[in-house]
Amino acid sequence: MAEKCSGSGNSCVYNPGPAAVVPAPVRRAPTARLTGPRAVSTVAIVVNFNAGATLARCIESLLAEGVTRIRVVDNASTDGSADAAAALAARHDAVELLRNDTNVGYASAVNAAAAGIGNGHLLIINPDCYLCPGALAQLAAALDVDEHAVLAAPMVRDQDGEPEKAAFRPLPDAWRSFTHFTGLARLAGDDGALAGIRLDPAAWPSEVAVAEAVSGACMLVDAAAFARLGGFDTGYPFHCEDYDLMYRIHAAGEHCLFVPAAGAVHVQGVSSASRPLWVHRQKHRGMQRYYRKFQAAGHALPVRWFVQAGIWGHWALTWPRAWLRR
Repeated sequence: MAEKCSGSGNSCVYNPGPAAVVPAPVRRAPTARLTGPRAVSTVAIVVNFNAGATLARCIESLLAEGVTRIRVVDNASTDGSADAAAALAARHDAVELLRNDTNVGYASAVNAAAAGIGNGHLLIINPDCYLCPGALAQLAAALDVDEHAVLAAPMVRDQDGEPEKAAFRPLPDAWRSFTHFTGLARLAGDDGALAGIRLDPAAWPSEVAVAEAVSGACMLVDAAAFARLGGFDTGYPFHCEDYDLMYRIHAAGEHCLFVPAAGAVHVQGVSSASRPLWVHRQKHRGMQRYYRKFQAAGHALPVRWFVQAGIWGHWALTWPRAWLRR
């Protein structure tokens, strides 16, 4: 499925194939009148760690979208990417570079950059992700028309134009994770008792819709809501902090939006390539924290043991694949 970007209209145009069928659990959001970006400030936050040339491309895409300010937080990169960001900051007043002497973690870096921004929007975007033209206007317009929405995310695709599996998904729980990793979910499709943690992209909504979870690679968030919710939980070293935020959004009676007309491209794994084994472990630590924080209290002790064993059993089984990425 090829991606084509242009400078007008919806800007990122894809060949969607046959008409999509929306699964029953999906709830449509109010129709957005797409008249351009909101008349509020948008501060983009980009946390960098050895993202290479993708960081500069990310910043350039944000400049092209007219983002008010771009705060790049560098977590002690060693690949020269921070210097490239510094060069862009010297040429563009909208770009700020904050350098950390050590890697303080993704969640802590985002929270520090967001501190003091009490209104407007935050665009939290990975350094290996870039917006397609017009995406910011689409996301802002979607938030505009839904008073209960505090987060909106685009259709995120990989470099080949394929939808990223995390772009539209349910929040994970122990049972969904079990059916997914055991393969039982393939027997049930997207609905029913055996449904897993991923949905078939062919069944994703084609219009703005409420989603349990969206891709954390690119999210437009209401700044006041982000502050009210306490930002990201810094107890997650890496991974699952986005799930945590979305869970708390829904628990507060608000919701997240999936905006398929807005496009973004995610070049996955650039930062993690320099330390794949560490990243692999932190992902599983994130899964463990998410489970303990939101779900473990509702389970009997044997179930808790089973879930913990499943998380670290999965880590052990997939560790060789991470090792080969070194």
